[in-house]
Amino acid sequence: MITSPKPFSPREVVARVKAVLRRTQMQEESRTKQIQYHGLFVDYEARTAKFQEQELNLTPKEFELLWFLAKNPSRAYTREKLLEVIWDYDFSGDTRTVDTHIKRLREKLEEAGAPPFIRTVWGYGYKFEIEPA
Repeated sequence: MITSPKPFSPREVVARVKAVLRRTQMQEESRTKQIQYHGLFVDYEARTAKFQEQELNLTPKEFELLWFLAKNPSRAYTREKLLEVIWDYDFSGDTRTVDTHIKRLREKLEEAGAPPFIRTVWGYGYKFEIEPA
């Protein structure tokens, strides 16, 4: 007996294809496996981040946020875009999740003595700034 696949909407197909393309693009982008700015060192392959040799104990989502923002310095991203890229298309939470993760990431960077790399773009979202304000 042949069973047919479970039906799903064209919208879901598009969302799944976009998610696969995003993951592929992030893998290609991660070929540059290390980032270094003013004492901050992020190693994508080892999944570690340090500031002046002090290891930052980051959760997987905090690490992904730091990596994504640091790979794209000076470019502002909306909370929705960060949800789409970091949490994937099927995340059912609200945009405050991004704020909470950014807050914790900033605290961990500050505890290590790092300058305020992650800036709020009021009314829009967040960006990674290399140069101190």
